[in-house]
Amino acid sequence: MMAESAVLVVIEIVSVEDPAGLQTYAQRASALIGSFGGQLVAQGGVPVDEGAAFAPLVIQRWPSEAAFRAWIASDAYRPLNELRLASATMKAAIVPTSVGPDAA
Repeated sequence: MMAESAVLVVIEIVSVEDPAGLQTYAQRASALIGSFGGQLVAQGGVPVDEGAAFAPLVIQRWPSEAAFRAWIASDAYRPLNELRLASATMKAAIVPTSVGPDAA
């Protein structure tokens, strides 16, 4: 059986209702992801086209989609998720790290 491939999770922060709550969430989530195998790769960003609408991004790297899903389903993450939902609206996508003609 082939091992699962690493994935990137790209999170778009669509709107912020509680900046202090979002900051607390970000600090606690960043501290927690390592214990589940995740890593914060980047956050922030600037638009490529000047004047374009742009939402800040967060990029995480996970050893597998299963590792990411285990983190978001964990008892340790549950209170953080409640804080996230109360603080901001986000959209997320799981992106495979292997691309090209041989990618599955």
